[in-house]
Amino acid sequence: MSRCDAVVVEVNGDDAVVELPARAAACGSCKDSAACGETFLGDGGIRRYRLANRIGARVGDHVQLGIADGMLWQASLASYVFPLLLALAAAWVGQGWGGDSAAAAGLLLGLAGGLWLLRRRELRARRDPAMISLQFPTQEIRFEDMK
Repeated sequence: MSRCDAVVVEVNGDDAVVELPARAAACGSCKDSAACGETFLGDGGIRRYRLANRIGARVGDHVQLGIADGMLWQASLASYVFPLLLALAAAWVGQGWGGDSAAAAGLLLGLAGGLWLLRRRELRARRDPAMISLQFPTQEIRFEDMK
């Protein structure tokens, strides 16, 4: 499970809004964590996420956002590939039915349908503790022998 540190900035009912720093490492295995969060448009900026608050976190609490292994890969695949394939398939069907204008309409309808399904999946993932969860960071205590 990948983890990153976050701060609770808002609590609304059963949800907590957590804020991640502009350059949080995506995982512990990156050599250059400063590169995480950057896009071709510049810095990614501070990111906020609304998640189920199962741990009773309060505003100002430092928490860890845990993401199940493979979830980032699945999310990127679903975000980029699925809507594109659905748009292309709808454009192909539209082309067969009515030419270029129907293909353009099919492309837009397929893309809209893919984005709608992606949004539904995102809302389900926010509620599934096996995919994304909040946790309080654990502190390791070491006792040393007194000589």
